[in-house]
Amino acid sequence: MLGPVEVCGPHGRAALSGARQRSVVAALALRAGTPVPVDRLVDVLWGDDPPRTAVRSLHSYVARVRQALADCGMPGALMTKPGGYQLDASVDAERFERTKDLSLWRGEPLAGTELFGWGRAEIDRLREQRIAALEVHWADRLNRQNAAEELERLVVSHPTRERLVGLLMRALHLGGRHADALEEFHKLRSRLAEEFGADPGPELIALHTAILRRDPALHGTRPAQLPARAGHFTGRAAEFAALAELPPIVVVSGVAGVGKTTFAVEWAHRVADRFPDGQVFLDLQRLTPAQALTEMLHSLGVPADRIPVDPATLYRTLLHGKRVLILLDDVRRAQDVLPLVPGDQGNLLLITSRDTLSALGTRHAVHTVRLGLLSEQEAHALLAGILGAPRVCAESGATSNLVVHCGRLPLALRIAAARLAVRPGRRIADLVRELTRNDPLDVLAVDGDDRTVRTVFASAHRTLSPQAARLFRVLGEHPGASFSADLADALGPGLDELVASHLISEAGNGRYALHDLIRLFARQSGDLSDGVERLLDRYLTIAHAANNVLNPRHDLVTRPHCDDLPFAANRVEVLAHLDAERDNVLHVIRLAARSGLQRETWQLAYLLTSYFEARGNWAARVEQCEHAVRAARALGDQRAEAEMLRGLGIALQMTSRIAEAMVVQRQALVLVREAGDLRGEARLYNNIGNAHSELREFDLALESYRAATRVHRAAGDEVGVALARRNLGYTYVRMGRPDLAVEPLFAALETFRAEANPRLEAATLMSLGNAFHQLADLAPALRYFGDALRISREVTDHRFEADALIGLGVTQLALGDPAVARECLAGALAVCRALGDRHREASTLHHLGEAERALGDLGAARDHLAAALAARAQAPDLFAQAQVHRTFADLEGRYGRWTEAARHWAQAVALFTSCRRS
Repeated sequence: MLGPVEVCGPHGRAALSGARQRSVVAALALRAGTPVPVDRLVDVLWGDDPPRTAVRSLHSYVARVRQALADCGMPGALMTKPGGYQLDASVDAERFERTKDLSLWRGEPLAGTELFGWGRAEIDRLREQRIAALEVHWADRLNRQNAAEELERLVVSHPTRERLVGLLMRALHLGGRHADALEEFHKLRSRLAEEFGADPGPELIALHTAILRRDPALHGTRPAQLPARAGHFTGRAAEFAALAELPPIVVVSGVAGVGKTTFAVEWAHRVADRFPDGQVFLDLQRLTPAQALTEMLHSLGVPADRIPVDPATLYRTLLHGKRVLILLDDVRRAQDVLPLVPGDQGNLLLITSRDTLSALGTRHAVHTVRLGLLSEQEAHALLAGILGAPRVCAESGATSNLVVHCGRLPLALRIAAARLAVRPGRRIADLVRELTRNDPLDVLAVDGDDRTVRTVFASAHRTLSPQAARLFRVLGEHPGASFSADLADALGPGLDELVASHLISEAGNGRYALHDLIRLFARQSGDLSDGVERLLDRYLTIAHAANNVLNPRHDLVTRPHCDDLPFAANRVEVLAHLDAERDNVLHVIRLAARSGLQRETWQLAYLLTSYFEARGNWAARVEQCEHAVRAARALGDQRAEAEMLRGLGIALQMTSRIAEAMVVQRQALVLVREAGDLRGEARLYNNIGNAHSELREFDLALESYRAATRVHRAAGDEVGVALARRNLGYTYVRMGRPDLAVEPLFAALETFRAEANPRLEAATLMSLGNAFHQLADLAPALRYFGDALRISREVTDHRFEADALIGLGVTQLALGDPAVARECLAGALAVCRALGDRHREASTLHHLGEAERALGDLGAARDHLAAALAARAQAPDLFAQAQVHRTFADLEGRYGRWTEAARHWAQAVALFTSCRRS
């Protein structure tokens, strides 16, 4: 296309005869890869007055071109599309648009064709692209000996093109032809006046003036101001790869100390040879925009007495047609950069900033590089580069600990390495110990260097608005790994400012985090005595609103109504929000306890009771309740103490610490009796009965449930009565007396449905499923388990969901369908593990082993049973453990491993005997 039209295929050049065939190829190649309608082709081939036979002639030309393409090895390149034709081929014109490679040109574009309308416009566009590329080409080569000669030839063809004339004037001036340069200006001015009645533009007039004055800046000093590279540069391969195409404006942003300047300087050195007109470096931390512009002109060779009133125009003029790399370090605001943006995209503006400078992107095309922390491997490599690989390898464990204490922050790692490097005999473990025992912000400093982790953070902090600084201080008290946007917004304005300055980073899913060292700095960045209270107040507000949705009967704590909530008042949204906060809850309760805020400690643990009943994570719940019990006891609040002892007992029971659970439940029982709290007393009887049931002390369990029923009835609590009945039926099932279980379970089910309590309805349906399973009436058992599963998922109660899936799996196994049973049990296992419920996990693994045994996969069965025994070590249940050994013995017998079978039988018998004795 960039010369006479030709098509070259694998077998050589296509034989295109006549201008019409070449024109067809040219028109299709101009839209290569895109269908061109027939009417558009007629327009471009015949113009405004096509013959009546134009369409028929077009089809004929296309057929001949298609044959010529096939002959040269390109069959199928010219395709018929609905309403037109499409050419699929590599086109030199398209390649030139991407690369500006002038060697692709062989003459006039589309030579040998006869095109009209849009075809002629395309020819003009290609000509313009070529001359623009030639201008860029010669702008980089004005000092070459033949520059003026080549530019004179181009000006002859384009006598009114101002940029081209300007390049010629520069080349003549640089070559000592001062008068000729001025003459070219006068010739252009005359032509423009005669032909268009216009004058040359301001850039050319400024150039004419500079030549008249013989301005030394025209001779172009070549600045080379890049700072030295940092030693032992490590990582950032992906970030460098993203800059391979040299975008004209790059902003490198990231948290203080992450290595923005180090990265920018390293990359600038790597690409410096692609900017032959020089590299300029300015530290904008200490310069106003006006001072920065003056410094930039000085760097480009402009004397102080020659800097005009409007230096920005001269700055852009000097950079026009050049290739200069400009590195602006430590930019604070987008406004400071705007006057320094070159007008010519051949230059590169490289910026480092703690801010993302998003405002700059509203005016210019900006490529942003967001530097994150080093990976653990990169951090090790950096330390090894500075300290030497043998030293790091000799203390690999201590090195890993050092990386953790430095938070994988490059500045912290370099400072730590520098401290170790000056004392070759010091162990890395000694520095880790110093970081552990002292304030890391004090330790991470080197004598004689004022660039410490603390000073770098302080520099970023000083630029914050008062509101953002206050929010930063409050969020520094947050003890969890991440926090939600709504929490930050509820605590005050400034989140977007903190994120833009990289003092807070996005953690995904609408959550944010502080680097550990930044969190420590935030806590030290000024007095904010109410920071912890404000955090806890927000968590209490959320927990109270959530509790009102999950279990309004849980009403020991009251708080003012709040409309500013991050969830709607429905169970699904409440649980989803608390799921996102689950890892934070224990940390927040620890913070309250550590801060001596006793009321907030027990109230927060209390209000989260219903969440943990639905979601598990009982090990964390034990510690929460222990903090809450101590807090309530310190306050002398017996009712709160009793309630949290009750919660602690449930958590202990769910972690298979049943004997301890019994102790704390009885402690709580004494307190509620003293307080005359009938409802609390009845609840505790229920819980004590559950503990007895799990210990297989069934008579004592039944006695406790009857007591619970009696007290619930005295308190007028029909839901409590139904709960005691449900527990009674559950225990009858565990006793192997399903015939006695059915009546109290149906009575409980009726109450729960009348009271619209779907969670306890699901629990009762599961007990009914187990009862009918024991009665060998499997059809209703499947139905009850299925209903329980549906309801559990509707209310997103994962604990009951796991129980329902286990019930379905065991029933399907009894029905002789082990494949379906395995599917149900696999689903249950995933839920149990997500809950961290080792007791249910062990039971599920046992049943999975039975399903695999029924399917004939004895290896998988053995693995599941072994895993069940391992889980039982953390959730002891002698009877359940004995059942696993019994199944294991049968399995080993099928393998023919009689010794192993006998060992498992002996363990099963011993455990069953222990259960009977106890």
